[in-house]
Amino acid sequence: MKTPHLSGFWLALAVASCVRPSAAGPAARPQAASPIDSMALRAHTYFLSHDLLEGRGTGRRGAELAALYLATEAERLGLRGAGQDGSYYQPVPVIEATVDSARTHLVLLGPAGREEFACGSGFIPNVGTARTLVPFAGEPVFVGSARDVLGAHDRLPPMTGRVALLAGVFGPDGAAADTLRARGATGVIHLVGDVDSYRLFVRSRGPSRMFIAEQGVVSSFIPDIPAVIASPALQRALLSGMPGGAAPAEHPAVIAGRRVEVSVGVTTREVPARNVAAFAPGSDSTLRHEFVVYTAHLDHLGISEPDERGDSIYNGFADDAAGAAMLLAIAKAVLAGPRPARSTMFLFLTGEERGLLGSDYYAAHPLVPPRRTVAAINLDAGAPPGLNTSWRVAGGDSSSLGAMAIDVARRAGWEAQSAPASPNSDYFPLLRIRVPAVFLVPGPDAFEGMTTDESNALRRRWDTYHQPGNHWFRDYPFRGLVRYAEYAYRLGLEAGSGPRPEMPAQR
Repeated sequence: MKTPHLSGFWLALAVASCVRPSAAGPAARPQAASPIDSMALRAHTYFLSHDLLEGRGTGRRGAELAALYLATEAERLGLRGAGQDGSYYQPVPVIEATVDSARTHLVLLGPAGREEFACGSGFIPNVGTARTLVPFAGEPVFVGSARDVLGAHDRLPPMTGRVALLAGVFGPDGAAADTLRARGATGVIHLVGDVDSYRLFVRSRGPSRMFIAEQGVVSSFIPDIPAVIASPALQRALLSGMPGGAAPAEHPAVIAGRRVEVSVGVTTREVPARNVAAFAPGSDSTLRHEFVVYTAHLDHLGISEPDERGDSIYNGFADDAAGAAMLLAIAKAVLAGPRPARSTMFLFLTGEERGLLGSDYYAAHPLVPPRRTVAAINLDAGAPPGLNTSWRVAGGDSSSLGAMAIDVARRAGWEAQSAPASPNSDYFPLLRIRVPAVFLVPGPDAFEGMTTDESNALRRRWDTYHQPGNHWFRDYPFRGLVRYAEYAYRLGLEAGSGPRPEMPAQR
């Protein structure tokens, strides 16, 4: 196998890794010329997060404009189309189910009589499909968290005809939904706590739900059981039958003498959606048939609940206009050389915010066979406003790509540690089809040349995750985004010309 070319750039990184951080925070190092074009990052994020794209909502005109822009930029750079019939697109069949508030309500029957909760103020349907966006009812049973369900499933009482009250959402423990469904639970009510947490779900879910139209496409994110998310008021009413009106420390716990009835009404329609895929051929005549894939999602929340200023456009600068821009900047660097032995694909995915729709569809219909996809590198962790010196490699323990990512970081003088995979971004479906995949996440440590307090203040200044205020600012410090892209670029070069990452054998 070919080894990476040790250019002056890499030698400078090796020298820089010998510098120790100061007690006040990581010391600034002399920087080699970056292969990442910071002005390109500014320009791409400016367009992708502009109000004219109306938040790039999945299935909306703004997302289609984003896809057109990304395909156009890929062609301008000289990337080849990797999509359908040599184009830059992979159509994704998506169904939108708009929630009908007049037909969607929740009734709680108990000692206090009949209490009715409206959709929006009292609860919202969680993500779902045609199979799960349906009514359900039953006696409530508090089952603890999803991890509790998986860790002590033998303690669950008979769940047939009952509704599970779950602390939090399923998250990485999605198998708990299958356990509850197998035990006969009719549905799930997620208890998410305070008002801010609930409002975040309201904003993120929006007025409709989306799912893949094609049956047989496995969802990595959408649980296969009907579910709603409770407001704090509904949560209090549900737990009023428990001692102290709080979630019991001992669970599962049947909340006797109560019944929950959930009605859900939706109107469905097909909406346009597509992934964008492009590639740069590798330099080796044999290895160019293998691919390193970079992923980022092109969609965001679109138009949703307005903030206190009346702004209802969720521009998604950090999530994930920044990721899409980084992919284009990395593509430019790859094309400029040194070209890796293997080919490099840049995959801009649709519907991430709606439940990993584009990546699940890609996993079912990969443009490059999994056996020829040696690595996937996902960028979807926002736009760090400073120079990161620590990283979390999500999914790093699933393959040797994680160890490779940690080694690349340490050679640059940074710290990195592995973390378990979670179905919270587009790399997860690729892991399901046995593609070594990692999600590079900036860590919480102090930025280079800054104290912890200074770094945290900078994060607070710019952290407007899933809010209308998350748009492009001329004075945003793009140097952190440059470093984020540099890390991914270096890892891609390593995977593109070094030993092939491996996954443990299936049991």
